[in-house]
Amino acid sequence: MFTKEERSSFKYWFAHWCAFNMLALNQRCWKFHHLFHDIEKPWLRLFLPYKKVQKIHRNHNKHHIEYFLKHGTANWIDMALDWECSHYTKKDEPLHCNEYLYTYIKNHPELTTEQVLTIRDEIVWACYKIGI
Repeated sequence: MFTKEERSSFKYWFAHWCAFNMLALNQRCWKFHHLFHDIEKPWLRLFLPYKKVQKIHRNHNKHHIEYFLKHGTANWIDMALDWECSHYTKKDEPLHCNEYLYTYIKNHPELTTEQVLTIRDEIVWACYKIGI
């Protein structure tokens, strides 16, 4: 388990990558592209501060809400996997996917009702589909 301060490290990235792929394998929804999950983060971290890397990553990857809000599309299964595996690696956020979903919605009052309903429905569907 890693603290918030440790999340910018290679060690954390690798633990998260392992947890993400392990969960996808266990839930029988693993795809080849999962090998490349968050792959740019350790490389960008070599020359950019973590907050900048995090912002770039969230805006350019379909498994993040920020991408959905910007582009109107998302990879809901990968988002559910990403949220579900956080309780394996994050000491400060030991949440399962459904807990993360409601925490995110609660902490982002700027979301429209339509956005909230879409996010909720898609994540609930993804969780059901992969059995988490």
